[in-house]
Amino acid sequence: MPQANGSFMIGAGVEIAGITRAVNQVANNQLISSQSVLGQLNSLQGYTNQIDNVVGTTAGGLTTALQNYYSAWSTLATDPTSTASRQALIGAAQAVATSFQTTSGQLQGLNTSINSGITADVTQINSLSSSIASLNQQISAATAGQGGQAPNALLDQRDAALSSLSQLVGVSTTNNSDGSVNVYIGNGQPLVLDSSTTQLTTVANQFNATQLEVSTATNGNNPISSQITSGDLGGLLAARSQAVDPTLNQIGQIATAFASSANAQQNQGMDLNGQLGANLFSIGSPQAIASSNNTGTASASVGISNVGALTSNDYVLSYTGGAYSLTNAATGAAVPFTGTGSSASPITADGLSITLSGAPANGDQFLIQPTVAAAGSIGVALTNPSQIAAAGAVQTSAGDTNTGSATISSGTVVDATNPNLLATTTIQFTSPTTYSINGAGSYAYTSGSNITLNGWQVQISGTPAAGDNFTVQSNAGGTGDNRNALASAAEQTLGVLSNGTVSINGATSALVTSVGSLAQQVNTAQTAQTAVNTQATANVQSISGVDLNEEAANLVQLQQAYQASAQAFQIGNSTFTTFMQAVNAG
Repeated sequence: MPQANGSFMIGAGVEIAGITRAVNQVANNQLISSQSVLGQLNSLQGYTNQIDNVVGTTAGGLTTALQNYYSAWSTLATDPTSTASRQALIGAAQAVATSFQTTSGQLQGLNTSINSGITADVTQINSLSSSIASLNQQISAATAGQGGQAPNALLDQRDAALSSLSQLVGVSTTNNSDGSVNVYIGNGQPLVLDSSTTQLTTVANQFNATQLEVSTATNGNNPISSQITSGDLGGLLAARSQAVDPTLNQIGQIATAFASSANAQQNQGMDLNGQLGANLFSIGSPQAIASSNNTGTASASVGISNVGALTSNDYVLSYTGGAYSLTNAATGAAVPFTGTGSSASPITADGLSITLSGAPANGDQFLIQPTVAAAGSIGVALTNPSQIAAAGAVQTSAGDTNTGSATISSGTVVDATNPNLLATTTIQFTSPTTYSINGAGSYAYTSGSNITLNGWQVQISGTPAAGDNFTVQSNAGGTGDNRNALASAAEQTLGVLSNGTVSINGATSALVTSVGSLAQQVNTAQTAQTAVNTQATANVQSISGVDLNEEAANLVQLQQAYQASAQAFQIGNSTFTTFMQAVNAG
């Protein structure tokens, strides 16, 4: 029982001044830190490996689907009127759309899983912080009641709770004079102060209600997600911001470029009905999402003005001090733009065109997402095989009475939206070096140079004679023409992204490679951190742990010592007995 001086007495002859724990706080802190980093990497690794599997399987399938799609155009070019080939092309187009949709759906499923993980982690963190606060209270009371003697069992329980907490979220601690500890997370956010706790909660992202953020129960409108970078919770948040969402944007960028280029080429051709080609694919528009914190009445709409300049970034458009600014949503870096946002002068940046209406309030924000939903929304718009535009939209011919040696190219469409694209146009040479168009004007002739009018472009080469004429007109009825089918097949290697330097196939291959590289980097980091954590655990165990083999060896030694002492006593007793017998006999 405790004496007045705080010491302890066992029996009547042994007094214990106190019991101290075999613990090294530096080693414990190193273990807690290593556990937080490992927890983050374990969580991140799980998702990057899943993304690698998703992209490697479905995007790998997308590569095959794209190859089949372009091959279907080549097959159609050999027989432009074949209904079977046209139907096969529509099927190939559907396979491409399905591959995009599948990849997007699986990635969105990972985001749903991340939300569930965040909710579970927050619940566990709240439970552990409450347990630590309760133990703080008990430790303070026990320390005071035992004359300053540390309540070792309670301290061990608290260390175990802190260890479990560090696996969920990075923590730092400070010690109080009464034996309690304060626990902080993030950039100094208090979680436990003595015996009180700050409960965490989940709140909807201000731009996307389907994504959860972490906040405190008392300050839900200001999430602290960006401050949480370690532990399982940090890994979940990193998986979403560094892996899932960027991959969704990249696959969406590819889908947008693919649909845009395919539709543009289809629009430049003519179908079996003598009509300009309609869009082959449908795809969702870029998103402009107002923050839930906005107080003004402004709204934003966004379109794509230049697919080649399109990036896989998201952007934040902010209204502050009477002016708009545009930043990269991931990095916060300023993005240069032109325009004011009006319909007459839209904000243009990175291939986007943003139009604003209504009255913004200071601090209002919009999240601009050009591509995140594109892969999930792509579909095939045509079901009638006759609407496939395999033929060129215009045809050219030379006059039957021409006497010069000049020839005219077949003609290409440069602006399918020009209302006069299919109007018949006559180019007549008034001399070997000049020509008129529909009987008007006088234009200098240079062999092989471009002649552009009404959305089409031709080249006349050679030496014309005065009176020679050439005609550009609608190709309606040219059912055997395969020029647009050939052009569509050639899109396989056509640069459409990164300002015309990267093809669809190239972008898909690059996506597979980048996702695999990220997964490998995380795997390597996780392996290294596992080794660090193993060493930190060994350091703590060498100080505080119990080695059963060592203790068993010590017991054997004690047992042998006891047996040796008993033997010595027996020998002494025998010697004394013999001595006494000799004395008595004398």
